[in-house]
Amino acid sequence: MISLIRSGPEAIAMKISEQVTEIRHKLSAWGALISLDPESSLKKYGPARRLVFLRIQAEDESIDETYVSENPLEMLLATLINSRVSSGVESIGVMPGYVMMRLMGDIERGIRAIQKDLGGEIIDSRPFYRPDIPGTSSIVYFTPKSLAKSIQEYDIYHKSLLVSARSKDAILQYLSLRGIEYLGTALGTPDWNDVEIRICDSDKLFELHRQRLLTVIQGLQMGMVLEEKWEQERALTRRTLPVYMMKLYTPFDVQTIKKLAMGLEYDDNGQRFVDFDVYHNDRKISAFTELNKFPGKTRNDIGIMNRNEVMKNIDIDSMNELMRLEAEIERERKKRPGEVSG
Repeated sequence: MISLIRSGPEAIAMKISEQVTEIRHKLSAWGALISLDPESSLKKYGPARRLVFLRIQAEDESIDETYVSENPLEMLLATLINSRVSSGVESIGVMPGYVMMRLMGDIERGIRAIQKDLGGEIIDSRPFYRPDIPGTSSIVYFTPKSLAKSIQEYDIYHKSLLVSARSKDAILQYLSLRGIEYLGTALGTPDWNDVEIRICDSDKLFELHRQRLLTVIQGLQMGMVLEEKWEQERALTRRTLPVYMMKLYTPFDVQTIKKLAMGLEYDDNGQRFVDFDVYHNDRKISAFTELNKFPGKTRNDIGIMNRNEVMKNIDIDSMNELMRLEAEIERERKKRPGEVSG
């Protein structure tokens, strides 16, 4: 399944001038003190984290600290009140809600379509720390990258959408329901592609390669698998060979899926150990397009390049699972050595 929307971290800014030691102690019990300023911490942390930006106001100076936790902010505030130390808090400011949405293609066109329906104002995405924006507002950021892993700052689009008329939860619900529509607008078409990937393996380790393919599709959030089934394919020797077909419903163009398939034909040692043939509209997609992009490079060179691209972009859990499956394939192949067909 492709994920198009997720929440960002929740954050508050707290200013204190009394009972400093006690409040710091409660903060340390709630979370952890980190050596990041508000801007850097908002760039780093995702939806499972809560942040407190603490300012300690002394007579002649102020000290700034940042705390991060998986615990709810409400738990911290309840602790401060119940411990009778909340009187040391001068003020608390709630940061705006942070939302991250995945769009591809013409991202600006997608943002304007959302703005037309949700309202709001298109603003610069930087800085991320915006204490000037009230906590009743939310900022929707956009990226073309998978939401399954941390989004780097350079992968966040330079424009975002500031929405004040709806709560963060209402925005998340709305975009979850209509996200595919806006993705289609950004891509220039509401239509996704039906692409078949056929696994051809002379070692007959179809299930392990099926799991590899699923792991990467899910890890990179490439789309949805609609159908799986066995088929027969006639080889050059006129023999009929079993192949396993997976039909992918994807917003990506067919050539992107071909690049993915070529990369997964190679193991971590750069050896080709399976065939992933890609079909669209009953036509087999050739590797010639990829070969023409890189004159002088062999098919193996390009396949290994594509594999490296997959490994660079996939989340760590999916990468570990992929490596586990490939280690299992290697063990099975040693029991029954053979060559990849085709």
